[in-house]
Amino acid sequence: MATLALLLKIIGAVSEVSGIVHIIASIRKKKRTRIGIGFIILVVGVILLVIATNIEDKIRAGYY
Repeated sequence: MATLALLLKIIGAVSEVSGIVHIIASIRKKKRTRIGIGFIILVVGVILLVIATNIEDKIRAGYY
């Protein structure tokens, strides 16, 4: 379970960074319709990080 939490954190962090980069690139290219895709990637990254944090908390508490 600890390995799963670590993988989720890595994937979540990478997707957050790519989401921010996508948003910035969309603003620079003045393509407002693509900003939504960047926000979706950002939200997915946040959700993955929250899931990983919950798994780590449960591991520390002794549930797993």
